[in-house]
Amino acid sequence: MIRRPLVTSRPAPVAILGVTLLAAIVAALGLGRADAAVGPDVVVFSISGIGNYGVSGGYCGYSVGTTSCNRGDAPLNWCDQGSGCAPGAGPEDHPVIAQNLYRLKSGRFDQIGMSWLKHGFVSTNSTTAGCTGSSGGSCASPPAGGNQLGVGCTDPYGSGLNGSTPLGRRSEVNGTTGVFPFPYTGIGTSTIYDQRIKVATTDVDPTLNPGALYWAEAQYFASDDAAAGNSLNNASHRRVSVGAGPSFNITATASTIEKLPAIFEWPINDGPVQMGRADVTGSILARFHVARKVTDMGGGIWHYEYAVHNHNVDRSARGFNVQFPVATSFTNVGFKDTEHHSGEPYATTDWSVSTTANTVSWFTDTFATDQNANAIRFATMFNFWFDSDQPPSLDNGMPLETIDLFKPGDPAGPIPVTGFNDVLNDGFESGNTNAWFGHT
Repeated sequence: MIRRPLVTSRPAPVAILGVTLLAAIVAALGLGRADAAVGPDVVVFSISGIGNYGVSGGYCGYSVGTTSCNRGDAPLNWCDQGSGCAPGAGPEDHPVIAQNLYRLKSGRFDQIGMSWLKHGFVSTNSTTAGCTGSSGGSCASPPAGGNQLGVGCTDPYGSGLNGSTPLGRRSEVNGTTGVFPFPYTGIGTSTIYDQRIKVATTDVDPTLNPGALYWAEAQYFASDDAAAGNSLNNASHRRVSVGAGPSFNITATASTIEKLPAIFEWPINDGPVQMGRADVTGSILARFHVARKVTDMGGGIWHYEYAVHNHNVDRSARGFNVQFPVATSFTNVGFKDTEHHSGEPYATTDWSVSTTANTVSWFTDTFATDQNANAIRFATMFNFWFDSDQPPSLDNGMPLETIDLFKPGDPAGPIPVTGFNDVLNDGFESGNTNAWFGHT
C-alpha cells in the first residue's frame, strides 16, 4: 500500500519566503531562543563527541561529550562536590547532565537509549567563540572561580568524563527544579552499558536499520538556572551516524543545534510533522513537546504517529489521550517506551490501552498505586500510534490530545496539547508571515 503523508490539503512549510521550518516551529511554540536571559542560564553549547564502551549481551554503551555555556547575566553555581562553593551555596548546587540517543526510522521518531546523570564538579571558565552572556561579551571570570560558571564562559566535559561511573540516578533529581539530595547515591557497575546510554544493537545495526537517521542529545539541569526561569533551553542535539558492527561506533556528522531537544528534527527530516506542546504552569514552567504525523494510507484509513517528550516536567505523565469530535474506529494501536536501567527503581511495564466511541487512551498505574510506575519522566520520550477511519480535518474538527499527569498537584486535570494547527492559520498561502502561527 502506498503511504501518502497528509496533515491537510495545504502544503508543508519546509521553506517559504526565507523562513525555515525549524525557525517557524520555534516561533509557533514560543520557545524564544534569543539570548536575553536574566540570571544564570546554562545551555549545551556543543556536543563534542560520542564515546563507545563496547558491546555486551546485545547492548552498546555510549556517552555524549558536552560543552556548557552560561548565556545569562549572572554566574551559575558549579560547586565542587568535595569542597568549595560560592557563598550561600552547598555541594549540591551544581548541574547534572542527561544524555540520550534518538532514531528516525520508517516514519517513527523514537528514543532508543538514555543514560543516568553526570554530576558536575568544577568549571574551567573558558573563553570560546560564540559563547556570550545575554548582554554580549566574552567570558567574565566569576567570583567563586571554578565553583561557578561565569557569564559567557564555557566548560568542557568530554565523553569520557560524562561516561565515567558511578553516575547519578535520574530518580533522585527533580526535573523541574533541578534539586536533588546530596550526596547522591553512587552505585557500582557490572557491565559496559550500566549507567551509560544503553542501546540495543538491533536499534543501531546498519544492516537492520537501512535509511535510519540518528541524533545524540544532552540536557543540563541546575537549580539556580531553573529558579531563574531558564530551564526550557537546556537541551541541545547533534546528528550522528552509526558504523558497522561489531563495534557500532557513533560519529558526529553535523553541527550542534543549540537549545532545542532532538524531537525537533522529526518535522525537518520527515515532514509533514506537526509540533505541539503541553505546559505545566507553576513557579517554574515545565513542558512536554508533542509531535504528530498523519499519513493517508488509502481506502479511507489514516495512520497517526505521536511522540511525547518530557522536557522538564517532574510531575511526569501517566496517560495520553486522543479524542475525535465524531465516532471513530481505532485499529493497529501501538506503544513504545524508553526503559530506565542499571538499578533505577522505575517499572518497565508497557502502558495499557483503552478505546471508546471516539477516544483512544494509553495509561500506566497512578501515583497512588505505584510511585515507581512507568511514567514519562523528564528527558524521556514515548511513542503512540494507531490507524483511524477519521482524517485530521479542519472542516469536521481536529482531534484533541491531552496528557494525564502522574504525580499529584495543581493542576490536577488533563493538560491539553496546543500548537498543532497554528501553521494552518489564515494567511499561509498569501505569504503574510504576520498571520502565520497565530501571530497578530
